[in-house]
Amino acid sequence: MPDTSNFNAQAAADESSTPAASVWPDISGVPTTPVAPPGGMPVYPGDDIAGVPTTPVAPPGGMPVYPGDDIAGIPTTPIAPSGGMPVYPGPTWPDCPIYPLPTPTIPIITIPSVTYYGQVRFLNASTNGLSLDVYIDNQSVFSGSSFATVSTYTQVSDGFHTVTVRQTHGQVLYQQTLAFVSGEKVTMVLLDSSGGITLTKVSDMGCTNVPSGYGCLRVTNMTYSGSSYDVRLFNNQIVFAGIGYKDVTSFKQASAGNYTFFITNAQTSVTSFNELPVIIFTAIVGGCPACTVANPLLTYSINIRAGKAYTSYIIGNPWSNLYRVYTLED
Repeated sequence: MPDTSNFNAQAAADESSTPAASVWPDISGVPTTPVAPPGGMPVYPGDDIAGVPTTPVAPPGGMPVYPGDDIAGIPTTPIAPSGGMPVYPGPTWPDCPIYPLPTPTIPIITIPSVTYYGQVRFLNASTNGLSLDVYIDNQSVFSGSSFATVSTYTQVSDGFHTVTVRQTHGQVLYQQTLAFVSGEKVTMVLLDSSGGITLTKVSDMGCTNVPSGYGCLRVTNMTYSGSSYDVRLFNNQIVFAGIGYKDVTSFKQASAGNYTFFITNAQTSVTSFNELPVIIFTAIVGGCPACTVANPLLTYSINIRAGKAYTSYIIGNPWSNLYRVYTLED
């Protein structure tokens, strides 16, 4: 085995005697290649780009800006504010012409006025023997009337109207402003009064829901103050009791047929509880000697038709020889 002790001793002597400078060369003056930072690209000698123009980096969310894209001198389109309209390039006010906005045409809708009407007729129940004319707002509606005559229905607008009654070609006997209601039918009765003439209104409404085969009947007293009557059938049954001056009974249903009624002075012992609730035509075969009405003041007959309404007006007085029942269809 070779002897290495002398070799190691010699090597140690050589290392201790060699200067430090001769071990590591001095490279402080030698240019080195920079090392790229972590994640970067290597930089090679001569790649100094300090004098080279760089492309600006777009901010987050923007678009890249390329060299030569400087738009400072290029006119831009103004952006409309929020909720506004876009402004286009072109002349600016006041250089641009201003065109007036068209004025919108709003159609004017004319709503026709609606007039509502009622109906009125006049019954002459005056016994003064005069010929009478009736006017509504100076318009003639009933001329040359005499006792127990009636006008046709006349339309009259809803509201207040002046009614005038005058002797034909003579003086005014009555003038009053009265209320008329749309949709209502009325009969105005001309009556004697201490001053000449007065009017009483009778509504011609109220007969409704009539069964098949039936009509309606009522009676009113338009004779003189203090009078009172009962209305009876041939068998002395009471149909209407105690009808005073200017009273109007309620309508009663009556089966269709021909009736004869008897008017008597009212009996104090008779009340509405004794009245027939419904008027029913009864045919009596062979006669009925006991079925009589003693000493009637007036007798009248009427043919009641199904679906029709009737009002029997007792008018006049015993001393004028103008005393009767005048029945009108309503």
